[in-house]
Amino acid sequence: MLPIVEVPPLLRSALIPLFEGHRRDRAFIDCVLEGHFGTARADKVSDPTVARLDCGPFTALAGAPTSQAAEALVRCAPIDWVTPETGEWRALLERTFVGRIRAIPFVTFSSATLDVAVLERHTRSVAEGYELRRLDAALAERLVEDMKKEWLLESYRSLDDFLRRGVGYVAVHEEHVVASATSAVTSSGAIDIDIETAAAHRRMGLATAVGAALALECLVRGIDPVWLASNETSCRLAEKLGYTRVDRYETFEIAE
Repeated sequence: MLPIVEVPPLLRSALIPLFEGHRRDRAFIDCVLEGHFGTARADKVSDPTVARLDCGPFTALAGAPTSQAAEALVRCAPIDWVTPETGEWRALLERTFVGRIRAIPFVTFSSATLDVAVLERHTRSVAEGYELRRLDAALAERLVEDMKKEWLLESYRSLDDFLRRGVGYVAVHEEHVVASATSAVTSSGAIDIDIETAAAHRRMGLATAVGAALALECLVRGIDPVWLASNETSCRLAEKLGYTRVDRYETFEIAE
């Protein structure tokens, strides 16, 4: 099998052309290419023909999928979640991980239709007894403890890195975090939004409030609050906030 090399952050500009056509997963792709977090691999550092980016549980593949180097790239490390950009990459993944792949449908949304006034109104709609707060170090610890959100830092070097580059909002009830909207991954131009509400506190509008606060801050900071949905509940929430549906695609979950 052909050797695969790791590409250090300062040399990742050589990988940019391979990923220029990727429409999916831009936040984490750019996060890795910009050197904030994650691992980059390729068949060679100079003039690569295939490349792989890993950021937390996410993987992206680019280049010539029918080459021997592509097969080596796919096999060089475990893959949890990957979106095949083309039919050829899809075929390679299905052939390599036969019997281990589950295709999960996603809907993409555009943030271009978000309205600041609407988002601000949603942030003021928190039910009595609940408080909306911006995530800080203490609340991040509460979030992990109260909602078992151990994956909060999967795409960050540390809590300090998250607080410096990422962003999040939580709903607090009796000093416990019961809902959150956080940046699952952050690049210089976008975040991927992750929202969760504790089961006992659902249908209270908390996901709407924290999601609106997070999207609003992104708009103020000039970055794209990317919303990807894998179920209709998430789709309805996105549309309530003012997002519009754009496209559908499939992401592969690959079992060990």
